[in-house]
Parts: sequence; structure tokens; C-alpha cells
Amino acid sequence: MGLGRFVTAFVSMHPMVAYTSAPKTHPSVADRDDRVVGVGAVLLAAAASVAGVAAVQRRMRTLEGWPHSGHLTSRHGNELQYEQSEGDDPALPVLVFVNGLVSTSEHFSWITEKIARESGHGVVTYARAGYAGSRYRSASAYRLAESVDDLVDLVRGVVPKNRKVVLVGHSLGGELARRAAADLGERLEGIVYLDSSHPDELNRSHQQSEAAERLATALNTLVRSLNAGLGILMARPDWLEALPANCRDRVFAQYTDARLWQAGRREWAAVEQEFRAFGGKLPAVDAHALVISAQQTVDRDPEQLLMHNEIAEMHRGGGRHVKSVVLEGADHDSLLTGARFATEVGRRIMAFLDETRTTSAPHTCAAQEAGQ
Repeated sequence: MGLGRFVTAFVSMHPMVAYTSAPKTHPSVADRDDRVVGVGAVLLAAAASVAGVAAVQRRMRTLEGWPHSGHLTSRHGNELQYEQSEGDDPALPVLVFVNGLVSTSEHFSWITEKIARESGHGVVTYARAGYAGSRYRSASAYRLAESVDDLVDLVRGVVPKNRKVVLVGHSLGGELARRAAADLGERLEGIVYLDSSHPDELNRSHQQSEAAERLATALNTLVRSLNAGLGILMARPDWLEALPANCRDRVFAQYTDARLWQAGRREWAAVEQEFRAFGGKLPAVDAHALVISAQQTVDRDPEQLLMHNEIAEMHRGGGRHVKSVVLEGADHDSLLTGARFATEVGRRIMAFLDETRTTSAPHTCAAQEAGQ
């Protein structure tokens, strides 16, 4: 076991320990220079100051938003920062994008740029309370219903009343969009689910359940580290460099700021509690639906494909247009961040919206008959 080497190595350190720990007045260390301790303390203080200044700069960059950002206060007192493009055709629905857990609205940039450039649809992106420039001010214990209420308030406050809405949700954003459907009622034209969460996934997927435990630990570690000013040590991840160049610095500022991870930790605690308590069947949703799954997600965990199919099934009936797609080669994140995959997602969303125009009349009639 090498104990002999350990003992001799340990003993060999004794003279160095004695030399550095002995009082300066001892004759055997009279020539020792203790200035290195002071120099080290000064360097440490300087490093802490630099880290603090960098943290302040990142926080300011995170909060400032884009030049065209707007703000809306929800019923819970949360101030939501959003960006809006009305589109060229006021007769077409407005797409409202809902980001995933610890994800930014800029993750949708490739998709929103393609849709804004190649279609007449309006586009709205926003940051949930605690993300980017949105402020979390609710006095109540957080539940997912609060984020759903915020989303509904955003739609009602930002999208013109004469226009329909299509919600586009990635990951947890898909589940929030599903829950918002009942409150939006006839204003909701459809939902696009991008590798969406399912409320039963922590119970049915062993892989998701195991990952949940690791995620909670990681979120706690990141919050503590970033609050200690260690964001200056974070490296830029590869997926960041795949985003459009004009939003990379802003996204990185958000990821090195503790607010993003604090918001994620708050949301994840509610997700884990509510998802593990889920039981039963998903209720029907009276809206068109496009369900896009990342191939690597469903290949790694086939249960995810079954749950995505269930999401599609709850939209079927009443003349509604429902479509499911598995995007070859994409994973959960590259579905948005990879230019090739994201532009393909944008193309499929536009094609789906064009297809829904031919089914909107039957859909409306069916809804009216159900109301009678």
C-alpha cells in the first residue's frame, strides 16, 4: 500500500513546516522573509475586487435588456421584460415563446429571426420572473401556476386583443404553455411543443428521476459559487458560440449571474414537487398542436417519445390540426441553439401555421358546437 513511502514523505515535510511556523524571533529563522504573506493577502484582495466589479458589470448587463425591451407587471407583482415584433400581417396569430428551465429568451433567436424574416407573424419573447431583466416580486410561495398566470397576463397585456396567439414552449416552457391554454380560451390558436416536459416524467422515466437529484445539487452549488463571486472563473460553453453573434455576450452575462440560477432553483423545487405528485390523464386542449421531439432525447429515453405522443393526443379531435415530428440528429439544446436544427424548427413551425389555416374554420365550428 506504500505506507513506508507515506511515512518518510510525511516526516520529510517537518523541517519546512517548522521553518514557516516558527516565530520570527527564533534564531533559526532569522533570515526568513515574511513579506510573501502580505503580498498574498494583497493579491487575494485585488482578485476579490476584480471579481466583484465583474459581477456588478454582469448584473447590469443582465438587467438592462435590449433597446426595444418593454416591461409589464403581472397580477403577482412580477415585472416581466419582453421583446415584441408585431409582424407584417395583423390577420395572422402572434407567436409567444416560453423558455425552459435556466434558459434564456435568446435561446430562440435562430427560430424567431427566421419567422420574423420569412413570415408575417408577430413574435413575442420574454424572460420569466427572476430571469434577465424580469424582477421576481411575488410575496407568495412559488408554484408553477404563478408562471402560468404571468404568461397569461403577458399575452393579454401585450398581444392586440383582435389577434390569436400561438404559444411556443421549449422543455418546461411547453408544460407552462399547456397549463395556460385553459385561461387563454378562444384566443389560443395553437401550441408548439419543443422537446417539451411532461408532468409525469419524473414518475415514469428512471433517467429523468435520476437526473432530477443531480440537478438540484448542481443548482445549489452554482448559486453559492456565483454569490461568492466565482462567476469570473466560468468558461464560455460550446453551445453559446453556436448562438447568433449579437446575443452571445448577453446570454453569457446571464449564465454567470446568480439570479438566473436562483430563479431556476426556485422553479425546479416547484417542478419536482408538482411533477412527482402528478397522477391521472392529461386533459384535452382545444387548440392546434405541433409536437417536435429531439432525436437524441427520445433515443436515449424511449419513454419520452411516449409522453410526447400523449401530449399530441390531448389535442386531437374537433377538427384540430395535430402533428408530431422527431428532428433527426438534434438534442434537447441544439434544437434551439444549433443554427441548422433551429432554422429547420422555424421552417416546420411556419409550415404548420400555414396548414392550420385550412383547418381553422372547422376548428371554430366544432368549438361553437361544443359550447352549445
